[in-house]
Amino acid sequence: MTPPASWWASAADDVLHAVGSGMSGLTSEDAAARLHTQQMATGHRRHTLSWPRLLLAQFTSPILLILVVGTVLSMVLGDLVDGGIIIVILLASGILGFWQEFRANTAVRALMASVRVSVTVVRDGANMSVPVDDVVTGDVVRLAAGNVIPADCRLVSSADLLVDESALTGESFPVEKDATATLAADAALSARSTAVYLGTHVVSGTGVAVAVAAGRDTELGRVSTSLAQKAKPTAFEAGTTRFGGLLVWVMLVLTLFVLIVNWMFGRNWVDSLLFALSLAVGISPQMLPAIVSLSLATGARRMAAKKVVVKRLNAIEDLGAVTVLCTDKTGTLTQGAADLDGHLDLDGDPSDSVLRLAALNAGLQTSFANPLDDAILKVATPPAGAKAIDECPYDFSRKRLSVLADIDGAPTLVSKGALDGLIAVSASARVGGRDVPLQQAVDGIQARFRDLSSHGYRVVGIAMKRMPPSTTHIAAADETGLTLIGLLTFFDPPKQSATDAIADLATLGVGVRMITGDNRLAAASTAAAVGLRTATVLTGSAIDALDDGALASTVAECDVFAEVEPAHKRRIVVALRAAGECVAFLGDGINDSPALHAADVGISVDTAVDVAKEASSVVLMDKGLGVVCDGIRLGRETFANTLKYIRVTTSSNFGNVLSMAAASLFLPFLPMLPRQILLLNFLGDLPSMAISGDHVDPELVERPGTWSLREIRTFMVIFGSLSTVFDLITFAALVWWLHAGEAEFHTGWFVLSAVTEILVMMSQRTRRLLFRSRPSTTLLLLGIAVALIAIVLPSVPIIARPMGFVPLPPVLIVAVVIITIAYIATNEVVKHVYYRWIRPRMAAAPERNSRAASGVVA
Repeated sequence: MTPPASWWASAADDVLHAVGSGMSGLTSEDAAARLHTQQMATGHRRHTLSWPRLLLAQFTSPILLILVVGTVLSMVLGDLVDGGIIIVILLASGILGFWQEFRANTAVRALMASVRVSVTVVRDGANMSVPVDDVVTGDVVRLAAGNVIPADCRLVSSADLLVDESALTGESFPVEKDATATLAADAALSARSTAVYLGTHVVSGTGVAVAVAAGRDTELGRVSTSLAQKAKPTAFEAGTTRFGGLLVWVMLVLTLFVLIVNWMFGRNWVDSLLFALSLAVGISPQMLPAIVSLSLATGARRMAAKKVVVKRLNAIEDLGAVTVLCTDKTGTLTQGAADLDGHLDLDGDPSDSVLRLAALNAGLQTSFANPLDDAILKVATPPAGAKAIDECPYDFSRKRLSVLADIDGAPTLVSKGALDGLIAVSASARVGGRDVPLQQAVDGIQARFRDLSSHGYRVVGIAMKRMPPSTTHIAAADETGLTLIGLLTFFDPPKQSATDAIADLATLGVGVRMITGDNRLAAASTAAAVGLRTATVLTGSAIDALDDGALASTVAECDVFAEVEPAHKRRIVVALRAAGECVAFLGDGINDSPALHAADVGISVDTAVDVAKEASSVVLMDKGLGVVCDGIRLGRETFANTLKYIRVTTSSNFGNVLSMAAASLFLPFLPMLPRQILLLNFLGDLPSMAISGDHVDPELVERPGTWSLREIRTFMVIFGSLSTVFDLITFAALVWWLHAGEAEFHTGWFVLSAVTEILVMMSQRTRRLLFRSRPSTTLLLLGIAVALIAIVLPSVPIIARPMGFVPLPPVLIVAVVIITIAYIATNEVVKHVYYRWIRPRMAAAPERNSRAASGVVA
C-alpha cells in the first residue's frame, strides 16, 4: 500500500491500485485500521490524554517529588503519623488539580466536536463526511469550492479545478489542476498539476482525488518537521510563563533561607527540610496551569452558551483584547439574504432577455454555489433546451463567471460579474434594441451604475458573445469582444441589530471596519445605514498605491474598504496591527482565509466554507456582530477572573511564606508544622476553583485587560507584605501578650491565616469596596465553608490531634477576631490607594525590562 515515488507522474489507476483502493473507496473497517496505524506511526492521537496520565501529571512537580521523598524518609525514621497526613493532603491537592483539568479537557473536546472541519470521502461505495484528521492513505476524496485538502492526493478526475497553494508554495494566484496532464517524474512542486496538497484549498471547480500521504508524510508535514518550530505563544501564555519563573525564584530564595536558618538554630533537620519544602509547595505556581485551564474552559462553556465556540482556548484572552473588528458586509451588517430586485437593460427598463441570460449563467454553472445565483434562480430558470458545454469558473481577480452554452444550436458565451470588469472586456453594448460601440454608451451605463449603487444596490453586469460553431472549451482569454446586455440589481437590507451591535462594541472600545468586494458606492450606503464613518472609503486600487507604512497610517481613519481582493484584506489587517490595534477578522468565504490567518483572532461561522473554519480560532454559531460583542465581553471577563486568581493567591502565598521566614528568626519552634502548611494551602485552593465563574465588575469589561508582570509583581509585594505585617502583629500578640504555647501558636495562626485568606480574597477580587461588589454564589459559599472548617477543626479531636491543633481559649479567639477586622479594614485602605495612585502611575510609565514585563495586551 505504498504509492509510487513519483505518484504525480503516474496514472491515476496505478496510484489507486498501489494504495489498495479503488473508485468505490475503502471499507469502513480498512479505514479504521489504517487510521490506527497512521496515528501510531506519528505518535499522535487526537484528544487522547487519558485520565490516568492526567492524574499522574499532577504529581510530577520536582518540588512535590522532593517533598514526597522527604516525607517517606520521615516515615522510615518513625514519624508515621506526620508523614501519613502529609501524603493524604498531597493526594487531595493532586486530585483537586486533576478534577479541574479533567473538567476543562472534557469541555474542550465537546466544543471542538461541534466545529470540526469535515471532508467528503467515498467509503463502502458511498459518500460520507469524516473529520479532516481521519482521512487516511487510500481514501477517495471528493473536492468542491471551499474545501480544504485533507492530505497529499493524486487527482483522479477534475473539472475547472483551481487550488490556492499559497500556504505551501507562496504563489498568490490560484493554480489550475488537471487530472489528465502528463508530467515528468522530476516536475517541480509548483508544476504538479495532477496533485493537490495538504494545507491548500479549492477555490473553484470540482475534483475527485485519492490520498497518497497524510500527516507528517505530506509535503507540508515535512516542511513543518524540518522547521521544528512551535507556534509562537500568545501574550497571555508568555506572561504566565514569566510570572511562574518569578515565583520559582522567590520560592527558592525564601525556602533556602528558612532551611539555613533552621539548620543554624540546631532544629531537627528532617522537620526543617519538610517545613522548607512545604513552604515551596505553598508558593510555587503548581496550581496555576490547572486554574488557568479551568478559567479558560469555564469561559469557553459560557461563550458556547452565547453561540461562540473557541477552537483554541487561549483565543479567549485574545478575543477579550480586541480593539478593532474587521468584518464582511453580507450577513453580518446586512440580512444576508440578497434578493434579485431588478433585471434591467442598458436603458434602465426591465428586460426578460436579461433575466433569461442571468438564469442560464446561474443555472448551468457548476463551480461554486453562491447567494447571487440562488437569488436569480428563485425568480427564473434556465431556458428550456439550453445545454452547458463548458465554463470558466469565477475567480477573485477576474470577478466574473462565464458559461459556454448551446443556445438554439449555437455555442454562446454568457458572462456575469462585476460591471467594471465586463466593461473592460466588452466591445459593444445593446442599447435601444441594437448593438452600438461601447464608447457611445459607457457614460450612461456608468451613471446608472452609480445611481443604483448609491441607493445600496449591488449591481452585476451581463454580457454575451457568439462563439464559433466548433467551440467546446472556453478560457479566460475568450472573454474579449463581449456585448454588454444589461444589469442585475440585488438588495440586501442592513440589519438593525448591526447598528445596535456597533454601538455596543464602541462602548467596549472596539471599532468596526467593513471590508467588502462590493463597489464603493454600495458599500458606503450600507455603512452609513449601520453607523460607520463614510467620509473616507478606501478601495483596492487605492490600497495598491500605498506602501505598508502609508497604509498603516491611513487605516486608522477609515471605516469602509471596498472593491477589495483577498490580498487587500490581508494587507488591511496587517496594517491595523502595525498601527497598534489588536485585530479580529470575521469572514466565511474562500477569499477570507489570508486575512483570518493574519488577524490576532480569526472568526468564522459554522456555515462557512471549510477553509475559513480551518483558518479561524473562533467559530460563531449565529452570524452577527451581537454574537461577537458577547464573545468579546466574555473574553474580557475570563481574563479578569484569571488575573484575580493570580493576584489574590500569589500575594497571599507570598505573604505567608515571608511571614514564616521572618518567624523562623526568633521563634524557638517551627511557625507552623509542614502538614498544617499543606492543609492551609489545600483549603485555599478550594474557593480558587470558583473564581473562574465569578461575577466581574462592569468597569473591567469596558476596555481590554492588560498583562503586566511588573504590575502583578508590585501587587504581590505590596499586599503580601501587608499580610506579613499583620502576621507579625499576630506573632507578637500570641507570644508576648497571650504567652501561647507551641500548639496554641500553630492553631491561632492557622485559623487566622485561613479566615483572612478568604476575606482578603473577597476584598481583592474587586477594585470596589468589599461590600459593593457581589461575588458569585459558588465562590461565596465555598469561602464561607472553608472559613468555618478552619474555625471548627481545632475543636474536633479526631482531626485536631493528628494535625497538631488544640482548642483556642476565648481570649485568643477575641484577639484573632480583632486582628482580622483590623487587617481587612487596612487592606481596603491600601487597595484604594493602590488603584487610585500606584497602579495608574505604573500604567503611564514605560516598562524598563521588556523581557520581564512587557505590558502586552492578552
